[in-house]
Amino acid sequence: MPTAPPDAAPAARPRWGARTVRASVLLLLGGIVAAAYVLLAQAFVSMLSRPENPVVAVAVLAAVTAVLGAVPPFLASVRTLEVMAVRTFLDVDVPVPSGTPTPATRWRAACWYGLHLVLGAAVVGGLLILVPIALELGFSALGVDLLGDDTTLPWDSLPPAGLVAVAAAMVLAVPLVTVASAAVLRQAAPALLGPDQAERIAELEAGGRRLAERGRLAQELHDSVGHALTVTTLQAAAAARSLDRDPEAARRALTAIEETGRSALADLDHVLGLLRADPRTPAPDTRRTPGTLDDVPALVAQVRAGGTDVTFDGLPPGRSAPPRAVSHEAYRVVQEALTNAVRHAPGAAVAVRATSDGGALVVEVANTLDGVAGEDRSRSRSAGGRGVTGMAARVEALGGRLGMGPEPDDAGGGRWVVRATFRVPEAP
Repeated sequence: MPTAPPDAAPAARPRWGARTVRASVLLLLGGIVAAAYVLLAQAFVSMLSRPENPVVAVAVLAAVTAVLGAVPPFLASVRTLEVMAVRTFLDVDVPVPSGTPTPATRWRAACWYGLHLVLGAAVVGGLLILVPIALELGFSALGVDLLGDDTTLPWDSLPPAGLVAVAAAMVLAVPLVTVASAAVLRQAAPALLGPDQAERIAELEAGGRRLAERGRLAQELHDSVGHALTVTTLQAAAAARSLDRDPEAARRALTAIEETGRSALADLDHVLGLLRADPRTPAPDTRRTPGTLDDVPALVAQVRAGGTDVTFDGLPPGRSAPPRAVSHEAYRVVQEALTNAVRHAPGAAVAVRATSDGGALVVEVANTLDGVAGEDRSRSRSAGGRGVTGMAARVEALGGRLGMGPEPDDAGGGRWVVRATFRVPEAP
């Protein structure tokens, strides 16, 4: 017979005893609350049965008490407490509610409240009725009459063995009723306390917005840090080449590395802080982060300081600035295209241009191709990746289009062009 290896962990056994005890606590709480309702009802029945009490006053007081007693099951806070109790005592993973419940949700929660009290009353009633009767039966089987000789009971004619059997059945009925009641509550909890269809749709939509926003944050991090690493590598190479023959140029390159690294660390800290925030709270709009067309000259200067020949032709003076969201996404496209040009076509001249024509803003980043090897490197970028995919997503999110590929230039050679066209609403 095969045996488990010595280092094999023993199979986890379901802790039925602990689950039953926790469920019993929840049922006892429901029985106690149900007992309070029963005692109030008995008190008013007793008051109405006395002739000296004014019927109208007692009826009004009973009606007010009934209304007050019927309000808690419909409260959102009571539903939240019930959900937490179900998660703790019944081990049922019901989502914790958030927001204002709908009327249908309140009615379902009220049905759960009533079911909880009814089943709790059954368990408490079993403890208070069946257990004492079972004790009396057991003593009767031993010949001890706890109630006196004058009391006639239905089981007086039973033999001692019959008394013991009935007593045992009553004692066993209490845990059986408890287990059955707990099973009913576990089955009913998701349907009565869980979110309805409207709440599920709202939660899915909110989750989709959070995921989309965090995806944007991840893209921001990729663009910012990826560009910083590329520029830092270029600056470090330039510093190494000029360290002996031009110490001042090496010093400028090292200063640029320091400034680029500090900027990248600031972006990294900002994005990580947003990603570590409570997932239930919406993340801030990343389009509010720094980086617009006004910052492109500084971006070009960074790349140029690393030894790349970069030119920039911006919007003419006096031209109205595009909306900030468009300007920010255009900046990120230029940043990613410059990073790719430096990475995949080192040494090639790069031209950056921004033009505005009516309702469109066009940003273009083009680098020369140095023969077949340059074309191969450029084609490798068209296969896509996080950067290319991110650029396309940015442009398409604003209703624009992105194109990239080789084009002939005026000198008869070739160049690789990344062109993003954004729709810009015309000013009234």
